[in-house]
Amino acid sequence: MKKFLVLLLGIMMMFSFAACGGSGDAEPAADDSKQEETAEETAPAASEDLVVDEEAGTVTVTAQVNGTFFDQSTMHCVVFSDGGAGDAAMMAAYCDSQDFYDAMIKAGGEPWNTTDAKLEDGQFTDGQKVDVSIKWEGQDEPVALADALKTDDGKPEVDMRFSGNQANNAEAGSGCICCLNSCWAGITSNAAYPFGAIDAGNPHVYLDESVMPADGTDVQVTFTIVK
Repeated sequence: MKKFLVLLLGIMMMFSFAACGGSGDAEPAADDSKQEETAEETAPAASEDLVVDEEAGTVTVTAQVNGTFFDQSTMHCVVFSDGGAGDAAMMAAYCDSQDFYDAMIKAGGEPWNTTDAKLEDGQFTDGQKVDVSIKWEGQDEPVALADALKTDDGKPEVDMRFSGNQANNAEAGSGCICCLNSCWAGITSNAAYPFGAIDAGNPHVYLDESVMPADGTDVQVTFTIVK
């Protein structure tokens, strides 16, 4: 009888251990690397449409090349894509021109025209000099703006200035960030030519297709304040 009870107790303990083992298995540990990958995939990308480097005195905007202007002249170099002149620009920027103005101030810029005064045909902008260069994927070295452009018989002159024009830019609604002749609405504009020059064909200015990437390519345009 005692042997029977010992055997029965042993069988019961075996079943008890088996049951505990089945129900007590720990769930598989979460794969942290997979969770990180999922988070990276779902997290919104940081905006790089407008980047300010205060130490370097630069403002960089991302813009899309408009191939229309490989063979059509325009004074509009970089314009906010949703601005009134967005479709008339060589490069359509993803940032607003008023935000660009604020970025230039943050980078240490000093605007020339801080009023609502407007240039007339033949008049020139003035103010703080600004170097402009362009880069894109696959282009390791920045290309100077003058080298990215062409005229009917060579290269245009570029003497870019921080024209300012905050009030006029807002009033015009054009979204002009960078104009290729002097301008009363562009945040930056080119003192090498007077207002109205390029519209009059003096000179015609185009994007140089032998230098610039294809239509629709995103580029980074950097404005460096010359102090």
